[in-house]
Amino acid sequence: MAINDAERWERLAALGFKREIPTPEGQARMSAVILQLAEPLIKQHAKTVERAKAIISLVVAGWNKSLILPDKRPLVEKELIDRFVPKDGSAATVGTVIHVMDLIGDRRAKEFPDFNKVIVDYKIEASGDTLTLNISSAPIPDLERAENGAKE
Repeated sequence: MAINDAERWERLAALGFKREIPTPEGQARMSAVILQLAEPLIKQHAKTVERAKAIISLVVAGWNKSLILPDKRPLVEKELIDRFVPKDGSAATVGTVIHVMDLIGDRRAKEFPDFNKVIVDYKIEASGDTLTLNISSAPIPDLERAENGAKE
């Protein structure tokens, strides 16, 4: 991702996120979860390392979008479309980006319903045909408290 730490945390704080945490022992690593969700798309569509990286980025975006409160999703979706679709991009491209993010959100809800961490930052490294994904994540705020406007 190409945003600096201060900007990233400012945006996350506005959505109610508090801090990054290490993965608890015995819990799946966020990078493994994202790669598992991305695998079918990578197998089907990634003919190049660059395309695999783009798919992983869309999967990350879809994961995070699915964790955002419904009333904030349109703003987040607009920002993601601006990031993934060139300004002169077609409606079909916008539709594809939205479809992939929604697909990942649906799969997250089915396969990882209790895995509620937002991806704060990530880095994809390529060495030959091997991709390595490193992710920083943070717990999402208590959604019920966030919806009721409760403060800590």
